[in-house]
Amino acid sequence: MRARSLPLLAVVAFATFATPACGRHVDLGAIGDGGASILWTATFEPGDLSEWLGDGRGGTYTENVMTFPAVTTDVVHKGKYAGIATVETPNGMPGGIVSINYLFRNQPSPSQAFYSAWYYIPTTVAVRTYLSLLHFRCSHTGDGNDLFGIWDVNLIPRADGGLQAHLYNFVTKTNVEEPVPTVVPLGTWVHFEIMLLKAADATGRITVWQDGVQILDNPGVMTAETDWVQWDAGVASTDIVPTPSVIYMDDAAISLSRLGPGN
Repeated sequence: MRARSLPLLAVVAFATFATPACGRHVDLGAIGDGGASILWTATFEPGDLSEWLGDGRGGTYTENVMTFPAVTTDVVHKGKYAGIATVETPNGMPGGIVSINYLFRNQPSPSQAFYSAWYYIPTTVAVRTYLSLLHFRCSHTGDGNDLFGIWDVNLIPRADGGLQAHLYNFVTKTNVEEPVPTVVPLGTWVHFEIMLLKAADATGRITVWQDGVQILDNPGVMTAETDWVQWDAGVASTDIVPTPSVIYMDDAAISLSRLGPGN
């Protein structure tokens, strides 16, 4: 096991949505309109992971993998650079052990926010159990300690050999499924966006869009035990071939309003 992370910081609560998380202009390129609703973004265009790590409010969360998240020019959504996350599951991981390779953000984390990223899954990749792309963790103590998983957007194999998304609730250990599943295409960029309304009682909500179309929705639920929530973007799996497999991600954002895939 190899793990590396930056110090976990307490989340700053936002009193109202009218107060932006930062006063500086953010150039989003092809994502969003660059308006005040954008709290944070990562385009990988600096050629490194500084957008995720540079302010001390993010880091890497890795287990059972030899290669940490990195930057590449091989496959990009826009610009010159994209991120890569490698997952390694030789012969399947025994006993439910997971190969994890995420970038994470602890802040910004208002009471309601939209978390989005583009993903590219090569046509050579075959998911045998599941492939986690977007993950949320919460702090039992509300201060960034004693973390535990709360939500996961996974891709699971279909009977026809394709992939579809589902939403996993770690607390209740249940899945939210589409009545008519939407295929997740391989070999092309796909946009996923999640709205998380934090609530410690049954007033929360989590909704997922794929390429601008709502595919999953779970209203009236407890979404977070405390206000301290971490967002992870990358990959995790217990069985995927070939191994290692590289998944590409680009143009991630946290915003106060839904961005969609843009133009």
